[in-house]
Amino acid sequence: MGVTISHKLGLKKIHVPNALNNAENAAKAIKENQAKLLDIPIEIRRQSDCSLFIDIGECETLSFKFKSVKEIKNEERESEYSYTWATLSNDGKTELDEGYKIDTFPQNEIYYCSSFCKTQFANNVVQHKWVADIIKVVASHCLIAEVYDEGDYYHAGNLEDASAAIAENGKLIDSISGLLCGYQLIKGGQTKIKPLKKRKKSYEIFKEKSLSHNKCKMPGCNRTATQESGYCHSCDKSED
Repeated sequence: MGVTISHKLGLKKIHVPNALNNAENAAKAIKENQAKLLDIPIEIRRQSDCSLFIDIGECETLSFKFKSVKEIKNEERESEYSYTWATLSNDGKTELDEGYKIDTFPQNEIYYCSSFCKTQFANNVVQHKWVADIIKVVASHCLIAEVYDEGDYYHAGNLEDASAAIAENGKLIDSISGLLCGYQLIKGGQTKIKPLKKRKKSYEIFKEKSLSHNKCKMPGCNRTATQESGYCHSCDKSED
């Protein structure tokens, strides 16, 4: 739940490294020229020619992991669920195009990636913009590009739309969180746990301890006083 930007991308394998190089450079430029000024952390991880992971502030990881059709199908067979396969093939209803005669012309092989990045809990809406801008860099190289931005910034270029969408989703999350006993959602999307049982005040604890060490005031009774009157429970009733 919350505002996300999802992407389904496909391009020739030979162009994947260059597309991710440009996205990595764009992320580095944002980090140096903008994020540092706003004190927003950005971590960039380039694990291979075909994969790039970027952590921006409080957003979920922006992920680009391009794979061949064969790899995607193997992933689906070997795991209980493959998000990449499910979203790209519409749960198996659409056959993925591997590329034209790739056995003869391997340079035609198409690699795909599919992922989403939740920006709902970003402390600054500009983080949503950065995620969209980096996706746009990669998408500009692709033969196939489907991007869905729940904040409407990616296609409209209006950051106010994204801000409004995040605010509306925040209200919805707040209303749902109100139904969760013992939990309260606070600004930024973090979950703050409130104790269901009130703690006793220090003076109440002290009063209970002090009473527990006094003997009952009733002559001949050796029981411990447990009531504020100074009597034990039995003698206190007898005085009524």
